Amino acid sequence: MRFVSIVGDSISTYAGFHPAGYAVFYDRQMQIKHGLSNVYDTWWAKVNQALHAYICVNNSYSGSKVTGYDFPSASSASRTGALHTRDYVPDIILIYIGFNDFGSGIPIRSKGPRKDSTKNMGFFEDAYSKMLSDIKRNYPNAMIICATLMRTYISGNDQWTFPEHFAGTEFEAYNQAIRHVCQKEHCILADIGAMGMYYETLDGSHPTNKGHITLSHAWIHCLSQSGIL
Repeated sequence: MRFVSIVGDSISTYAGFHPAGYAVFYDRQMQIKHGLSNVYDTWWAKVNQALHAYICVNNSYSGSKVTGYDFPSASSASRTGALHTRDYVPDIILIYIGFNDFGSGIPIRSKGPRKDSTKNMGFFEDAYSKMLSDIKRNYPNAMIICATLMRTYISGNDQWTFPEHFAGTEFEAYNQAIRHVCQKEHCILADIGAMGMYYETLDGSHPTNKGHITLSHAWIHCLSQSGIL
């Protein structure tokens, strides 16, 4: 019997499957609007089924970024240490987060030389590195799998194109940072962002039912390629 925990943002929320007090995007109204009939329509539940595992904790908070010093930052101690329950710890941890950092124009890294080993949680690469190192310390026996970010399209809107640049930072720079940190921290990379696929949304960010299927297929493909499935 294996248990899976998830670290994410609004894309991975679902009402009734989150820690108490967490902000949720997919409440009942949004579930209906996006065509989600039950939790098994989410990308992470589909991946979990492919892994033949049970959900431990879905630690996804709507609007959260990797960067930041305090909750709900995904690199904060209150999130990196909250992937277990009273009875179970995760065997596998799936991480899909960074869209809000991109949408906020968070810089990837400092342009100047670092004077010491202290990580600056205002930079995406530093924060992602801290998130992974803290999760590894808290769950040393867990398999940690990090996914790069996938581009999107808006259903029925052919005039909209995915913004490759936002607030001065390239989208691909975030994926490059995830790849680099994942290698440095010896975690498994699910490079779904490199597959050239776009998932369906209504707003440019949050997947519809069809979008969750695309995300899950990309995840499952990468896990299969890595020999995990």
